[in-house]
Formats: sequence, C-alpha cells, structure tokens
Amino acid sequence: MEPSATTIESDLRKLRELPTPVAAWQVETGPDATEYPSVWVWVVLEEEEVDMATRSQLREMVRDTVRRRDGKLWVYVRFRGASETV
Repeated sequence: MEPSATTIESDLRKLRELPTPVAAWQVETGPDATEYPSVWVWVVLEEEEVDMATRSQLREMVRDTVRRRDGKLWVYVRFRGASETV
C-alpha cells in the first residue's frame, strides 16, 4: 500500500538540518500522466531567493525521505516562496 500524503508530509516535517528554512510542505499522491505511482511535493520556502545548489540539496533530501517510505514512487519536487501561498 502506498503511503498517504499525510504520512509523507509528517515525515518531511521531521527533517532536521535543512539547507534553507521551509515554511510548509504541500504533498499530493496519485498516478502521474503515465499512470506511475507518484508523489508531488511543493516545498514552501521562507526565503524567496534560494540558490540552485541549495534547492538541489533540499530536493535530494525530500526524494530520499519519500523513497524510504516507498522506493517505487516517482517523486516530483517543486519550490514556492512563502508569498506565493497566501
């Protein structure tokens, strides 16, 4: 059974020593356009300007966290600034 969005979000909230502050996590699960089991994670960043190296590091942390739950899921990670989610 695939993990729920709530379970994945709970796992993400437990991450420590993040390379940049995260205001919130938004998670959805379901099949992607090719019907493959997937997870979409929007990382809501507290700071608007975060460099690509930092985003890449955080993206890998997210993917690793989700894959520990279920290594078969395809993980899509996107970033938003906190001001975009008002």
